[in-house]
Amino acid sequence: MRVILLIIISVNLSFASDVLTDSKTGLMWQDNSAAKYTKKDWKGALAFCSQLRLAGYADWRLPSIKELETVLGASPRNMDMKKGFKNVGASGYYWSSSSHQSNEGFAWIMNFKRGYEYNNYKTYERHIRCVRNKQ
Repeated sequence: MRVILLIIISVNLSFASDVLTDSKTGLMWQDNSAAKYTKKDWKGALAFCSQLRLAGYADWRLPSIKELETVLGASPRNMDMKKGFKNVGASGYYWSSSSHQSNEGFAWIMNFKRGYEYNNYKTYERHIRCVRNKQ
């Protein structure tokens, strides 16, 4: 019981149905079954988030790589925030909205299982975790 309480306190999270809110960043993250099972290419991921209607909100978007980095905290191996998510896809790879600086055919992805970022062809199918600014 103490461990669970410490995890919740240490990452300042509040839980609601199908979303996870980080009070440190003010970001509200999608955490429904679609975040675990839906895979699309990069353009499809951008469209999916812009069309998402979840928890009474319609202003969801694909997160930047910097926003995905906040999920893991200051260290790639810091798994406190990551443990708050109940829906993580089998591969753990999630799209960001950030294109690679030197090659527009690539975009940045985050691996939720290993805690590292990579770049990947935009034509590959990866998981999607949408985000919105909490207001």
